[in-house]
Amino acid sequence: MRKLLFTVLCTVLLAACTGAPREFTNVRSYASNTCNWERELRVTHVEFTDTATILTFFYNSRMEWSSMSILPQMYLCDVQDRHYKALFMTEHNLGEYFASGPGGMSFRVGFEPLPSGTKIFDMIEGTGSNFFKIIGIHDSTYIPARPKFSRQQQREAEQIRRSIFNSGAVTLHGTVEGYDRSQNFQTYKLLYKDYFNDGDGNLALEIDEDGHFEISFDVNNFIGAAIIDHKNEWHTFIAQPGDTLNIVFLKDGSVSYSLSDGRHYLLENYDRIPHGVYIADNGKFNLKDSVDLSEVLKYVWEWKALGRDYINYLASRYNLTAFEYEYARIMMENNILETYLDYRMDVQDQIYSLVSSVTSVEQIDTALIRKVSENIRSVLTDPEGKRFIADFTADDTLMLVMPQEWVIFNRYKYDVAFYDTSELNFESMENSMSEGSQYALREFMEDSVHLANDMKVFGRSEPTLFGKICMMQDLEHTLGSLYTLLMFNKADNPDSVLMAYLAMEKRLLNDANLEKRADLIYQDFVRSREPYWELPDCRGTEILKTILSNYPGKYVYIDFWSVGCGPCVAGIKNLFNNNRKLMTGKHDKFAMIFITDDPEQVYEPFRKEWLEGAESYRIPVDDYNALAGLFHFSGIPHHELITPDGLVVSDVPYMMTVNPDNPEGKIDGFNR
Repeated sequence: MRKLLFTVLCTVLLAACTGAPREFTNVRSYASNTCNWERELRVTHVEFTDTATILTFFYNSRMEWSSMSILPQMYLCDVQDRHYKALFMTEHNLGEYFASGPGGMSFRVGFEPLPSGTKIFDMIEGTGSNFFKIIGIHDSTYIPARPKFSRQQQREAEQIRRSIFNSGAVTLHGTVEGYDRSQNFQTYKLLYKDYFNDGDGNLALEIDEDGHFEISFDVNNFIGAAIIDHKNEWHTFIAQPGDTLNIVFLKDGSVSYSLSDGRHYLLENYDRIPHGVYIADNGKFNLKDSVDLSEVLKYVWEWKALGRDYINYLASRYNLTAFEYEYARIMMENNILETYLDYRMDVQDQIYSLVSSVTSVEQIDTALIRKVSENIRSVLTDPEGKRFIADFTADDTLMLVMPQEWVIFNRYKYDVAFYDTSELNFESMENSMSEGSQYALREFMEDSVHLANDMKVFGRSEPTLFGKICMMQDLEHTLGSLYTLLMFNKADNPDSVLMAYLAMEKRLLNDANLEKRADLIYQDFVRSREPYWELPDCRGTEILKTILSNYPGKYVYIDFWSVGCGPCVAGIKNLFNNNRKLMTGKHDKFAMIFITDDPEQVYEPFRKEWLEGAESYRIPVDDYNALAGLFHFSGIPHHELITPDGLVVSDVPYMMTVNPDNPEGKIDGFNR
């Protein structure tokens, strides 16, 4: 027996000394961009030897024509940020394209050997969104420790959270390393979100001959922002009111941020995290013939738990501060919750899809509609679904610094868990008050129900901050709709109805900071009711006046568009097919023009087919950025109307409905 034990021990020691393979047998990863609805790429096995670290992949494509390749620049990255390059593939050559075949296929890729004892690592092919990235490849036995932060870091994070609602200016000092005018660009574009002040901001950043730009703009709270460079790459950042932020665009394509007062930039370490990767696999949420709610809920709970491990891994991997850790955690949770709420919204849309496919009364299947309706109701009202939503950090003010997650407010607000207004009775109001007052009271009642449901879901005696902000999301739109309704019905004192509605909404908010924001929204709305505004002195105005000089004494209707914008193209084609004279006719008082910065190779074929005879301009990107900054738009299609004396019309009519003989569309003092 002793001889047998001695032999086994010697064998183990010999294997260790000769570099016997180690492995991850139950491989997991935290985040990736390698799987979507049409493609699946996963690591299924990891083998460590003295000469190579060998990853076994499973690849499957649901599109027969689709193929992929593993590029030679792919590498592994350990927790010390050391890189281990790809050496070989066993089934194919590096860089060679291959298809998955029916049912998928497995293949192996060898890399330079990772250090002995490696427990977790990343796989990176490149920085762009189209490159493969799998973050946190590990064996199922590995569990990262929750990070510990110093008291000073925790105090700094709490101070930042308390200052989110401050107002002030943000100043940007920018430097483009190695810049010269021969590169044929002289502007970058700045997009920012000021959540309580008229939504989006769009500013052109003018780069001087030395590669510098500087700009200041007022905000009412933390902002999430992005600078879009000449290669259309997005560089996101956040800033507090009062910050002067130095931004350097380096030659290698990276960006560095620093604050002028010597403080650390809020996301100094966070910006090193690989972006374009996702915790949740959206393919898991595809609707099938039947909805298995338990399967979906099990999946989102699993991924939320795994996501927390992922954030703990990132914290140690990139030395995150306490603020960055909370920021990363909330961004991650929002991504998962948004995916789940999207799924619930898709479930709600099943009835619409079912009815929209019906082309005649005979095709209506009442039994099927009833069955689908009952299924939808069971999915959306299931207590377990509400419990998952209630686990969300809905009262954390850090959510206000989410530069890319604003869409979740919309998903949350209109989810049936919060927005079930079916029991409200509006019929009793019809004969007792004016139409405008009915509308105001209806909006107030719906918001009251929303906040009441918010308290039920989260088990609170006071609505969450998140619920209150969602309630405010449509405040400006509601004020505009209410004012239009009052003017259409020629109400005696529309301002008193608006003020009464605002006062009711502020009582619902019951929060000093949010009430101030509501007042700001109302003040901005009042200013927007001015029928015209004057063009400021800036480069955008100079560019616009050069174009307008071709149309003296005329109203000029401008359509900002692009070939790559589906709604833009649809609008132009619709106009071409139904009212071509409007876009090509020579009107005495009116001209319609089209402006884009598209490359000539895509612009010219489209122009010849759909804009022949129209006033169409293809201008440089720098000029287009200046015009976008002038009119503060970030999305297209976007329309403006300029009067003969050079004023901008505030209420622009729809392109299809504009009347060349009455461009502003005024009827009895009411501007449609």
